[in-house]
Amino acid sequence: MRFGLLATVLLLSVATQATANDVAWPERLVGHGGPVKAVAVASDGSTALTASFDYSVIYWKLDGASGQVAARLIGHNAGVNDVAFVTGQEKAVSVADDGALAIWNLKDGTLDALLEDTGDKVIDVAVDEAGRYAAAARWDGTARIYDIAAMRETGRAEGHDGNVNAVAFSLDGASLFTASYDGTIRSWPIADGRITGEARVLHSNGWGVNVLAPLPGASLLAFGSLDGMVGVIELQSGRMSELKKAEHPILSLDVSKRAGLLAAGTANGEIFVFDIETGTMVEDYHDSYGPIWGLSFVPEGDRLYRAGLDDFAIGWQVAPREQFEKNQSEYPRRFEARDVSDPGEAEFLRKCSVCHTLTPEDQNRAGPTLYGLFGRRAGTVEGYAYSEALVRSDIVWDADTVSQLFDDGPDVVTPGTKMPVQRLKSVERRDALVRYLRDATRPKSTIPPPGERG
Repeated sequence: MRFGLLATVLLLSVATQATANDVAWPERLVGHGGPVKAVAVASDGSTALTASFDYSVIYWKLDGASGQVAARLIGHNAGVNDVAFVTGQEKAVSVADDGALAIWNLKDGTLDALLEDTGDKVIDVAVDEAGRYAAAARWDGTARIYDIAAMRETGRAEGHDGNVNAVAFSLDGASLFTASYDGTIRSWPIADGRITGEARVLHSNGWGVNVLAPLPGASLLAFGSLDGMVGVIELQSGRMSELKKAEHPILSLDVSKRAGLLAAGTANGEIFVFDIETGTMVEDYHDSYGPIWGLSFVPEGDRLYRAGLDDFAIGWQVAPREQFEKNQSEYPRRFEARDVSDPGEAEFLRKCSVCHTLTPEDQNRAGPTLYGLFGRRAGTVEGYAYSEALVRSDIVWDADTVSQLFDDGPDVVTPGTKMPVQRLKSVERRDALVRYLRDATRPKSTIPPPGERG
């Protein structure tokens, strides 16, 4: 099967490949305090962006074994789902569970704008080739187009019968592609950031479509879906070619234009790499430690960075394949269930540890440290950006208020908070968690000797 792409766009010379493989890329990008949802490597390979459950975006210099944090971008009020560079500018855009699109100034690491909307999640963001517009896929059934310079919405695609999971601009900037949980992929005509006509259904997949990626040559669009399909659509004819039918949902795609490669990541940690010209799979990688939420090639296509449940993005050398590939993930992760004797600790690991630490340092987590929790008024940890709901709260944390938080939920106890909804209706499990937190968060100077603990 051949897709008729230009060979000059797709193939690497031997000399270029040798030079690329000599680059000492960081093995991991370490700096987040929560799972990494997305990764994007700049077109020149010198910098990268990562988005995390810890509410932050990190702007990286790709130096050293773990990269260097150039700026930590703070402004979202929930986990950040996707991030992208703005073509030709020192800017980036990101989207999050808070329903907002953020525009970042990478020169000084500041927030230019937080374009807030409804509270519906925003899952995916794309920037057009000219760097003028960003598009966001929202779980309110719409996709929005934003003028980046003007920092405002200019267009809205409406018509899907479910959450919109993915967006992409055509390479010529004349179309916006959207993919939805309703199983359809649609093409919308656009001009000057506006929808100019009715959408055309490019493909009805039957299962929800999660991700999109335009391919070099401007005539092909790749997609990945809930049923494990990796497919390519010819935009003129609408004909679909299947590249792979995986056993698990496809959650991420990325394209290396220089190498002519397409990579797809699955919900159970597999990565498949395809030659776009022939449609054949040329490499695959299996990691049993969780989903691949994000993928990004380095410029020459010989290396990929992946994002998932770890607090860091991980590099994988695609070519030449390393003879012995060490697993860069850490398992079990702090928030994953494992054998512990204390049922309260088990609940803490499952319910709390992804957002909170038990030490004075917050380690860039989504929530403030729980160290010294009991007897502390809500919203008072110095340096943490609380919601107004907690800043204005008169709650003092003790056994009763902590128990109520998990009985009724933070949306009831502290309405307006940015805390994710966590409930624990079992009285026994809730009491065990409260007992564990009472002891584990107690400042070290106040911990009584073992024989005096009650």
